[in-house]
Amino acid sequence: MQKQIIKYSFLVVAISLSLLSCVKDVDFDQADDFEISPVVESSLIFFEGQANRFLLNTNEIVSIKDSVTVEFFNSNFIVDNLIKSEFVFEAVNSISKEFQVRVDLINDLELQVHSFTLTASPSTNGNDVLSDHTEVFENDKLEALKNTSKIVFTLSLLSGETINQSTLGRIKLQSKAVFYLNIGEEL
Repeated sequence: MQKQIIKYSFLVVAISLSLLSCVKDVDFDQADDFEISPVVESSLIFFEGQANRFLLNTNEIVSIKDSVTVEFFNSNFIVDNLIKSEFVFEAVNSISKEFQVRVDLINDLELQVHSFTLTASPSTNGNDVLSDHTEVFENDKLEALKNTSKIVFTLSLLSGETINQSTLGRIKLQSKAVFYLNIGEEL
């Protein structure tokens, strides 16, 4: 019986102390200052082709063009929260011919709002030659990106030996887009 009295007394004291203890005021307005800054990466383009891919009926093709529609750049979420972006390109060339990749950002009116290029040096011995380029979008460039609805990629062969059926080597191009976002009330 004495053990029960001690047990209940301890319980009553513990409850009393918890009811009388101090609690710091909670400021629920802090939720209005919530801010998060995620970084999102996405694949942009990938291309790999052997030298003979640039032949059509034994004639060298000077350029290859492709495009992708990107309507999400001008979505309200991106317009309101994107604070910076980077397009990171890496090219590998083992063909004895220089090539260039031109990237054109096109708006809804089919007008070019921004353009940049990456030039890949030719290989002199059949080994891979690495070239890279990072295009940073901030300020006016970022506004151009937010107005983009289509990206056009043009790969052009430049100086070097003319490609034929026996030309060895390959061109590999890969890229990613990095998006820096700031989501919150304090924008």
